[in-house]
Amino acid sequence: MGDHRLLDTSQVINGIAVLLSFFVGYKYALKRHDVSEEAKNSKSTDEGRGDTVAPQEGFFASFSNNYKMVLVVRNDLKMGKGKIGAQCGHGAVGAYQKAVRRTPRLVRAWESTGCAKIALRVESEREMMAIKHAAEANNLTTCLIRDAGRTQIEPNSKTVLAIGPASVEDIDKVTGHLKLL
Repeated sequence: MGDHRLLDTSQVINGIAVLLSFFVGYKYALKRHDVSEEAKNSKSTDEGRGDTVAPQEGFFASFSNNYKMVLVVRNDLKMGKGKIGAQCGHGAVGAYQKAVRRTPRLVRAWESTGCAKIALRVESEREMMAIKHAAEANNLTTCLIRDAGRTQIEPNSKTVLAIGPASVEDIDKVTGHLKLL
């Protein structure tokens, strides 16, 4: 008789877990759908900076959208790990602040898909600046970080270029050839 009660409790707990999972998934789907609907209803971009989320067919197609921010780090400066982390932090915050003003719908889409940030490397300032110009030519938000020069490197050195957030496809057009840091 005691086994019967244990089985019933286990079934109730499993049922609650299934209902909770359904509810969370349903709320997530609604949130994603709202982002997709906003993109479909928008007629123009904010300041010509790519403020639309690419509209796709159907409700579930919006789950395939991927967004990211890329942090391009100069490898030739030989910064320590802590310095790289701090400079990437400055870049991510700066790009986010710009994007909130210029491309708020892209920021919401990026936030709803996990806020992916990828660190890539370049071997020179010249290469970094070429990527910056290419990103801007593709209407991507950029933030170039210059170091104050108080610790490891010369003042005013260009250390990190943040790009995005934007769609993976748009960012990869500019940075797809770079290697991970």
